[in-house]
Amino acid sequence: MKTPSYFSKWFEGWPELVCLDLDGTLVDSVPDIAGAVDAFLAELGAPLAGEERVRGWVGFGSAKLIEQALEWAKVDPAKQEEAYRIFLTHYHAHLTDGTILYPNVKVLLKALKYNGVPVALITNKPSVFVKPMLDHFELTEQFGWLLGGDTLEEKKPSAMPLLYCSESIEALPENCLMIGDSITDFKAASNAGFKCALVTYGYHQGVDLKALGADAIIDDLAELLV
Repeated sequence: MKTPSYFSKWFEGWPELVCLDLDGTLVDSVPDIAGAVDAFLAELGAPLAGEERVRGWVGFGSAKLIEQALEWAKVDPAKQEEAYRIFLTHYHAHLTDGTILYPNVKVLLKALKYNGVPVALITNKPSVFVKPMLDHFELTEQFGWLLGGDTLEEKKPSAMPLLYCSESIEALPENCLMIGDSITDFKAASNAGFKCALVTYGYHQGVDLKALGADAIIDDLAELLV
């Protein structure tokens, strides 16, 4: 397979490692996350947030998501532990009810595998949900690493998860790529010295992606293979 133009420009060949975010990059999981948020809000007697509002909160990890929801609903912050318990229980039971895979995810993963590129899944999602979700979409075997937000001592935007993977195969950071959808992914890539491609269709948390200075802003993962 011919080396894609982005990779030729950045690496003079295929990258030594590709790290991928999950929510907002590979899958649209907001419908099920929003359902779990509304479940704990309802049980706490608070107004429901709804899918579109929750969409703007996703990307910083579950603890931050719950904190934002409680603040919005004007619920006592002391209820956070109870809310988190309800959230985890509900989300685990409805993990992939409405979650969908974005276009060309499997096309990209197949191309990377064919060309011998190691691939890591790095998300701030609790690790208990990561493998079941990937299993549902039959993607688990495509990844050499599955790192959740609680796998290591630090999570994105820390460089630690990215460097954990690159150092384990002695890959140079400048020859590695992070693909995500948010400022969290951009900062993680920047902190690690990785190239960064951001997708436009994910969860941007109100941030103008073009203003961040990522190496590429793409509308579809397949653009990386052109």
